[in-house]
Amino acid sequence: MLWLTIGVLLVVLVLYFIAESARKTTLTMLKGANAVRELPFPVGDGFVAAYRQADAWAVEHGYHRREIVHFSLVSEEDLVRTHGHADPDGSPWWVKSAFWWHPEKRCVYSITEAEGKVFHDFDTAFGREPGRPEYELTTSNHPDGAVVPRPPRFPAQVFPGKGAGELEALHEKASHWIREQTGLEPLEPGDTLAHVRRHLRVHAEHTLAHPLWHLRFYLWHLSKGRRLNRPVRELYQGRIPGESHKA
Repeated sequence: MLWLTIGVLLVVLVLYFIAESARKTTLTMLKGANAVRELPFPVGDGFVAAYRQADAWAVEHGYHRREIVHFSLVSEEDLVRTHGHADPDGSPWWVKSAFWWHPEKRCVYSITEAEGKVFHDFDTAFGREPGRPEYELTTSNHPDGAVVPRPPRFPAQVFPGKGAGELEALHEKASHWIREQTGLEPLEPGDTLAHVRRHLRVHAEHTLAHPLWHLRFYLWHLSKGRRLNRPVRELYQGRIPGESHKA
């Protein structure tokens, strides 16, 4: 009986720390929506190497360079308390992203360094009026991109281990399907900093809107495997969520 009690307490403590970590990260995302900063050039050995490789691929495939930004996954107060400084260079809690834009495809390609790893994303916004996206599609190779529920008009597909070329092809296929489903056309992305801030805010607010979201976080994490390596058409069972805009 004693060992059973100890086991239950350990499980409760683990779940508490997972939930607390999720709570802090999500709340920081809301703050981060106002703390995204532009970098004049890539910093950090790992990110610089990844940037050069991604830039060569992007330019070769018709993408144009855009901004490089960073923001923190935890508060700067916590960074100072745990690391003695809030310097983004060398800190695993600072996220760095670089962006490229394809004018014909109206697609944004980005790389993101988080916790020492680099991930690739393709994003396309769809709508009728410039600056007013109604759907935003993301194709990524970041496994944690499939953890928390997505806002209805922000469909995503996650393929861990895929490179930029494979992800781009999967993204174009999903983009074609969304255009068929909604009747909407790809939009120009507008300001990069505003784009990042909007994504941080919308996703954090959607997570916080779920009842007991911080307690459910570990269940979402454990079940993320069901959402990996599946195209949006399969994930949404042939119909994109939200009211159709097709005329």
